[in-house]
Amino acid sequence: MPLFGRATPRDQHRAEAWRDWMHRQHPLAIISLVLGVFSLVDFGVLIVPAVVSIVLGLLALRRTRSRDDVDGARLAWIGMTLSAISLCIAIGFYTRGR
Repeated sequence: MPLFGRATPRDQHRAEAWRDWMHRQHPLAIISLVLGVFSLVDFGVLIVPAVVSIVLGLLALRRTRSRDDVDGARLAWIGMTLSAISLCIAIGFYTRGR
């Protein structure tokens, strides 16, 4: 759906492609990615989202392995990597403050 004007068939096709892609992904992998981005934005100061992202990413990897879901596994790995980076930044902040 376009922001201004009328929807073109190309816009409809793109929207349907995104919808289908989102339905194919594992929900835990998407949540892991979102929490990973959130934990990186707050530089790991809030430790809970980073830890939850890593745990959900591991669960998503276990479940996507049986489905051969490459995109879901990639999303889970990205979420866990971002969370690990944010935890490293948080450790740097906490140890430098002493």
